[in-house]
Amino acid sequence: MKGKFWDQYGSKIFALFVVIIMTSVVYPVLIDHAKNPSQLSVYDDDWNDISEFSNDLNAEGNGKHEIKTIVSRPSIIDKISEIEKNSTNPTIETNQTILVIIGVERKYSEYDSKAIYNFVQAGGKVVLAGDSGYANSAFYGAQDIGVQWYPIKIGDCKPTTGDSTLIGNVAQAAGYADTNPSCKPARLFDSNHWDEDIHPKNNSIVIIDADIDRMNFEGQLMMSSPSAIKIQSNSNSEGLAHSTQEGFIDYNGNGQGDCTPRVSQPEVCDSESTYRDPEEWGDLAGLGAGVIAEANIGEGKVILISDTSIFTNLYYDKLDNKEFIVSMFEYLTDGEKHTIIFDESRHIQSDLVSLIYVQLFGVLGYVSSSQTLGLFFLGAIILVLQLVMMRVENPVPWRHLFNIYEGRLSRFRVPHAHYTHPETIKEVFIEKVRIENSFTREEFEMLAPSKIEELLKDPILISFIINNETNMTLSKVEEAIKRWKK
Repeated sequence: MKGKFWDQYGSKIFALFVVIIMTSVVYPVLIDHAKNPSQLSVYDDDWNDISEFSNDLNAEGNGKHEIKTIVSRPSIIDKISEIEKNSTNPTIETNQTILVIIGVERKYSEYDSKAIYNFVQAGGKVVLAGDSGYANSAFYGAQDIGVQWYPIKIGDCKPTTGDSTLIGNVAQAAGYADTNPSCKPARLFDSNHWDEDIHPKNNSIVIIDADIDRMNFEGQLMMSSPSAIKIQSNSNSEGLAHSTQEGFIDYNGNGQGDCTPRVSQPEVCDSESTYRDPEEWGDLAGLGAGVIAEANIGEGKVILISDTSIFTNLYYDKLDNKEFIVSMFEYLTDGEKHTIIFDESRHIQSDLVSLIYVQLFGVLGYVSSSQTLGLFFLGAIILVLQLVMMRVENPVPWRHLFNIYEGRLSRFRVPHAHYTHPETIKEVFIEKVRIENSFTREEFEMLAPSKIEELLKDPILISFIINNETNMTLSKVEEAIKRWKK
């Protein structure tokens, strides 16, 4: 009874299992996708994409650099470097490569964070821009570089998932851990230049007066809904551009500059103002919140920007945004040709096929990073193949069944018209005679007409096949074929 049940319903149960697994992996992304439409893509030309910026870098456009993209996860760079460490012609030369991360809509796993850190430590450069999402996940824990985005203080957001199980690790690898909005950066508000014509009178716009000597840049940046970054003291990081002290960091997300109770001490109120007391901050007292910073790690460096909009097609040409971006890349490359790698893996994809493609490659990349998970995954594939082989039935023993009406493809548009065509009948029947007498094609073609007449025996068939009689009716021919025997 059990065997009969599995024979009848086994394949259906297995298919249901596959559907459940796929739904559990893809569905959370679909929910995020519904809330966050595709943006910040190198390949799209919408106002919130970055195609104009990338075109100015691309050697095939207006720039001089080689452009590449990552759709799986940035740890692939670390993997390639490990494989090609002894190669004389590596795919990626770390000290001539810049990893560009514009917007982090899905969280980086600790494995990815470590890979990015190792890339920079080996001499690579990173440009990391974020004003929402999970920018802090790019460098945290053991990979902390002394620069972090100020988080919204409406809950307790921990940098790691806390789930060490296999399912928890895979979920974290896919970017589904810690979806609490308190993990996202807090917005920065600043009315700087509000009364001037250059300001569009929109409170989501912040204009930054930047003077960055190392990049040979002095000008104004127009940011849309930026966040704020903090630089830890006694670290290898420093701020390069700041807001004014009239602004505030909206920790509680209410759009107003007030006080926010601490999560750990609700009775204590933290001011959202960016004002700095001269007695406490000294020379830094005149500066507001940080919006651009630089961190040095090993032989490489990271440029952190608390806004993604300056790279978008809409804001790229606003004020001095373009000049700043050009100066920044000239500073990072020393004016030489580099490989620019855009990380597209942290973006929500715009169509289901791309969505599934990115998610599967992300999970596979994480699985391949661990020998234990790799063996587990290989074992799962072998088990599935074994189950499929058990379900496949043996083929029915083959034997040749001759049919005068079958044997070759039709050359006619009218269905079955070739069945009654004399040439078709001749071709198929003479093949039957050859097979019945065990001749090869070469042997049969060498037979004399008299020998073929002996094989046919019937005068009607001889007239039809050998003499090509055209005045014979097909009914007589069919009757002769039916009674023909070897």
